[in-house]
Amino acid sequence: MYGNQLKIIGILLLFSCRDKAKNETATAIPVNSRFVTTTLRDSLGKVSFSIPDRYDTSFSWTNRSDCGKPCDQEQYRFQSKSFPIFKESGFFYDIPNISIDQFTIIHSSYFPFHSRSDTSKRFLRHEAFIGDLTSNLYNGKVKFDTIEKINDRYFSIVCMAGFDSARQKYFTKLVAVTTIKGNEIEFHYDSSSKEIINEKDFFDRSKEFARTISIGNGI
Repeated sequence: MYGNQLKIIGILLLFSCRDKAKNETATAIPVNSRFVTTTLRDSLGKVSFSIPDRYDTSFSWTNRSDCGKPCDQEQYRFQSKSFPIFKESGFFYDIPNISIDQFTIIHSSYFPFHSRSDTSKRFLRHEAFIGDLTSNLYNGKVKFDTIEKINDRYFSIVCMAGFDSARQKYFTKLVAVTTIKGNEIEFHYDSSSKEIINEKDFFDRSKEFARTISIGNGI
């Protein structure tokens, strides 16, 4: 009898380990990449993540809008120095006809800090975020979206793609968004090219990088 109980416990532990492995998100550093840490402004803490080795240039700026600081955004960009540098700014701006291969962190310049995040609103924020993304024609159409837990923090992940007929360019985007102190932090992976982009490869690769994001000192 005692031996049978041990066998049952062993089987339960085995299935428990399997279920845990399924739910855990891989955070291994992708190949041909390196790990970096960026300090966010306004005491938001530090963000660590992997970026491709080819991203040898980084810069940050304030994207100022017509309605003042509540609409301004802080942006942090990583890209190759072989690509032209473009900094979005203003309520309306026109993206120049350049190829893009970049990673950008975006958050508001104005933060009404909260002591805790209301996780019950996670799905409402996810749907609202998709609505914001699709309202911008530069982002294309949603190909896939999900909510995923990465390093003990929930992220909304949205994959988008499209074709810019005016510039004759294909473009793809993966956006991951989470909250720090109740406010949204966005992580944008963008690519554009005159050649057809393999969307699956881009999305798979971008998700690999998104799954390395770790936020320190934030709530």
